[in-house]
Amino acid sequence: MSVRQAVLLVGGRGTRVWPLTASRPKALLPVAGIPFIELQLDQLASVGVEEVFLAIGTYHLAAWEDYVAARTSGPRVFLSVEHERLDTAGPVVELLDRLDERFLVLNGDVLLDTDLSGFIASSPPGALGTLALVDVEDPSAYGVVVRRPDGIIDRFVEKPPPGTEPATTVSAGIYTLTRDALSRWDRGALSFERVVFPALVGESRLGASLVDGHWLDIGTAGLYLSTHDDVFGCATSVAHPGPSHHVAATADMLGVFDGDWAWVGEGCRVGEAAVIEESILLPGAVIGTGATIRRAIIGWGATVGDGATVTGEAMVGEGAVIGAECELDAGALIAPGAVLPPGSVTFSPPQ
Repeated sequence: MSVRQAVLLVGGRGTRVWPLTASRPKALLPVAGIPFIELQLDQLASVGVEEVFLAIGTYHLAAWEDYVAARTSGPRVFLSVEHERLDTAGPVVELLDRLDERFLVLNGDVLLDTDLSGFIASSPPGALGTLALVDVEDPSAYGVVVRRPDGIIDRFVEKPPPGTEPATTVSAGIYTLTRDALSRWDRGALSFERVVFPALVGESRLGASLVDGHWLDIGTAGLYLSTHDDVFGCATSVAHPGPSHHVAATADMLGVFDGDWAWVGEGCRVGEAAVIEESILLPGAVIGTGATIRRAIIGWGATVGDGATVTGEAMVGEGAVIGAECELDAGALIAPGAVLPPGSVTFSPPQ
């Protein structure tokens, strides 16, 4: 059993990785230089998916149009634009007239590094949809999914207190669905989690299949950096084939590296005695003499002045200027184009 089409839900605003998403969608943020969505599309292509519909909002529309226009290989990609918020299932209902009888739906902010072919073939008899499940050590932070022996979902239990969990399985954000699973609902805002799935569970028409795999997630600064830990550390099949300390051909790297990996993008300039440790310098970033960038993300064309320190999962927005001797830590977020005067932000007391 195979599927030919998939819907990727990529309409979120990406607020948890702002300021990086101020000018582009989260799904287009690079992982080791490759837009995150390309990793998802490669995975879909590997199981025979030919058409992918991207459910997007009206923000960053031009960036999405440019991305689709530039693609020359892989599955055919189409944009489906939400002009009002449609929640999670509403965008799929909007697409029903263009979808086959059976198709995939995937959340666009995570990638489960697994072979999807076994999951696609695993729908229990009589199910109108099937959820991919993963085992987690602490299911109390999730909505737990309880299956019957025949693979049909018995119930959902939302964030059960530790020690009371009826199962350790949670949704991986990947579904196979049939048109009949959604055809009863009118167009408009509609939730899988609150409406569609509970209704199908009540009819014993929603299945689940356990899959193995490694999560890749770029939903926060910490997760974005951890995904690079995994890619450079070969903890996932999405491994970077080059050196773990990457310097683009057009970058000027005069500083030194520390830690297990670093990514220095096109056109970056890193001054003498600067230290770059397990951080992402997006194209055009400039790092001053003696600066330290540790577990942080520096946006496109941003400048970090001489002797400054940016650490603790801080994110510096596109074109921002961090003045000399400034110190950023503890998840600091610097807006695109912001200018911090020299020494104006610090966490160290005067000497």
